[in-house]
Amino acid sequence: MADVVIIFKTGNPVPMILTQEHQKQIENSISGKVFWYGTEEEALKDNADGEVLFLWGGNETDTYKMPAAYCRSSKKLKWIYSFSAGVDALLASEIAQLPIAVTNAKGVMAKTMAVTTMGYIISFLRHFPEMHDAQIRHEWSHRFNGPPMEPEGKTLVIIGAGAIGGEVARLASALGMHVIGVKRKVCELPFYDEVYPDTKMKDVMGKGDFVLVLTPLTEETYHLIDLEKLKAMKKDAIFMNISRGKVVNEKDLITALQEGIIKGAALDCFETEPLPPDSPLWDMKNVIITPHFSAPSEKFMDRAVDVFCENLRRYERGQGLINVVK
Repeated sequence: MADVVIIFKTGNPVPMILTQEHQKQIENSISGKVFWYGTEEEALKDNADGEVLFLWGGNETDTYKMPAAYCRSSKKLKWIYSFSAGVDALLASEIAQLPIAVTNAKGVMAKTMAVTTMGYIISFLRHFPEMHDAQIRHEWSHRFNGPPMEPEGKTLVIIGAGAIGGEVARLASALGMHVIGVKRKVCELPFYDEVYPDTKMKDVMGKGDFVLVLTPLTEETYHLIDLEKLKAMKKDAIFMNISRGKVVNEKDLITALQEGIIKGAALDCFETEPLPPDSPLWDMKNVIITPHFSAPSEKFMDRAVDVFCENLRRYERGQGLINVVK
């Protein structure tokens, strides 16, 4: 009989909302009990313990840390479920050294992040940022940096052709875009017109009208995108990053934007977050900035809890878990 401990309170940096209905859904998926605490301190004070821990493992702030003390003190804990797809903070903490399985919410962010990506693409093609600037000036203007365009016939390169990339590819394909994927192991993928190994990344980036980065942050992907790769892109191409800020050498990206090496960028993540007020990126008219907000949605937690409950049922039946990270 497995008990579940939830340590989560809605707020920064996690705006997703967990409800009592979600808790009931979790309770109906197991034979044990569910204990919900807003903070690690509350769980420790109550001497809570269970085989399964539900938390956010994607990132930390000064006010939100991984519950390492709770995990060390637990006598029952066997499995942690992070309802984020990224588990950078969790795996960077001492929790990663404990003999505890970790699974994530791989795929649940795909629909929202894909919609965000298409929003970036359409904004640049239809000159929405320029029209917004004109609106602020109360100016009725048809003067744009190039003609208004549409996605049909444009090429999108997706670096990191995983679950999220698959949903981006589906939407892009529906709009008539030519979609190229880059991943470690080449295989046929739905909605992709071409797929290349990451050893061909630099060459493939030169094919894209839009280049999207979706790789997780690891030792191998730190500063994966640098000035050399950005110089391989078309001068009129748009660079987009909705994965992790440190996958990109931000100084190199700023240089590429300032010197016209690429046309523009849409960025949802940065090397330092929040993005410092003195960053040159804020004042660039060829840059769209969103505050690491490509994933949140009113449907996000529903999907994340669905994945968790499926895994809970598998866990109690003694079956292998899905989305295993370690």
